Amino acid sequence: MRIRIFTLSFTAAVFGLGASQADAASCSSFVTIKSFDEKASTVEVSYASGNMNKFFPKPEGAPRDSTKIPGSCKGNVTKNKNLVVKGTGGRMSITQVRTNYEGKMLNDPDDAAWLTAKLKELIGSKTEVVAVIRPGMAKDSPLGITTIYLPAGPEDLAEIKRIEDQGEDVE
Repeated sequence: MRIRIFTLSFTAAVFGLGASQADAASCSSFVTIKSFDEKASTVEVSYASGNMNKFFPKPEGAPRDSTKIPGSCKGNVTKNKNLVVKGTGGRMSITQVRTNYEGKMLNDPDDAAWLTAKLKELIGSKTEVVAVIRPGMAKDSPLGITTIYLPAGPEDLAEIKRIEDQGEDVE
């Protein structure tokens, strides 16, 4: 009986540790995409620092935790300058490009050239974005960008202003 309890608790601890390591490997960082290698499906990035609260503006009184982004990248992740991107596949397996305010996915998953064109646009404009970085599903997979959040644009800021203007001051 004791052996069964030990075996079950050991197994649970091992699987629990593996899950927490996978969660810990997901992170986000401000990056500027410097180049894109189409053949290898990788981008070269330079890491930067920024303020998530300023990057993701919200209307006054909105909850601050509505954007579900992993914590900041630390340690060896930021030493890795080449990250995998994926332009085609299912909705959950591609590198998603999302709007800042609503988090709406902009990709056309059926168009293989869409992500390439967007990456080249970001490289040309030297736009700083927030990238969610995760390891691949297979063991020893390289790190890749799963989501790119674009900076708040005029449409986002206009919508925030519209919502704030609708609010009533209660005294």
